[in-house]
Amino acid sequence: METPSTPSGRRTLTPAVLLAVVFTTACALASVAFVAARGGLDLPLAMPAPSGVARASIAPTGATTGSAPPPTLAPSSAPTRTPTSSPAPSVPPTTGPTPEVTPDPLTALAPCPGGLYGCYLYTVQRGETLSTIADRWLIPIATVVTLNPQVADPRIIVVGQTLYLGRTPFVRLSECNDFSGCYRYVVRPGDRLSTIAGRYGVTIALIVAVNPGITNPNAIYSGQTIHLPGPTYPCCG
Repeated sequence: METPSTPSGRRTLTPAVLLAVVFTTACALASVAFVAARGGLDLPLAMPAPSGVARASIAPTGATTGSAPPPTLAPSSAPTRTPTSSPAPSVPPTTGPTPEVTPDPLTALAPCPGGLYGCYLYTVQRGETLSTIADRWLIPIATVVTLNPQVADPRIIVVGQTLYLGRTPFVRLSECNDFSGCYRYVVRPGDRLSTIAGRYGVTIALIVAVNPGITNPNAIYSGQTIHLPGPTYPCCG
C-alpha cells in the first residue's frame, strides 16, 4: 500500500529553520540598536594609502595647488639696546728694558801708570803692525801714532814693545788745574805749533788763545809746557 505523498506546494518549517530565523532576526535587531546608539554609521571616504606610496594632497576650496609658502614671522618689537661706549681705562706707558752698555774692550787692558783716565797699555804680538793694532781696537792710526811718540818710525815696531792706546790723543796728557777740558803738553824737540795743532786736531789760533804767554807762535822751545784745548773745552765744545 503506497504512502500518501506531501503536496508539492507546502513546506513544513522544521525547528532548525525556525531557530535560524529567530537568531538572524535577533542579530539584525541588535545591529540596528548598536548603530542607533552610535548616532549613525561612519563610512570611510577612501582607503588609506599603503606605506611608501605618495598621497595626493587635497587643497581646500579657494586655495591654489602647489606648496604653500612658509608663514612669515613678524620681527620682534622688543627695543634694541645700543651699547654705551665707556672710556677706555688709562694704561700707564710701559718702558722697555734699558739697553745694556757694552763696555769698552780697551778696559780689558792694563791701565797706564799715573791714573790717566782712558789710557791703556798694550804689548805688541808677533806679526802685528801699528795699522793692524789700530784696526783691532778700532782706533784711528793717527791717534795711535800721537799716543806713542817713542816710536821713531811707525812702520817699525818689535814684539814685546809696550804701546799706549786710547780713544783720543789727549789720554796721555794731564789736565790743567784752572780750566776743565784743558790739557798740559810738554813741547818735544822739533815741535812747532802747527805740528802740535795737527796732531791733536786743534787750530793754532786756539792754542794761542789759551796760552797768553805765547807772543810769537814760532818761538816755542823744547820742555816748555803749553795748554791745549780738548774736545770739551768751553770755547770748543
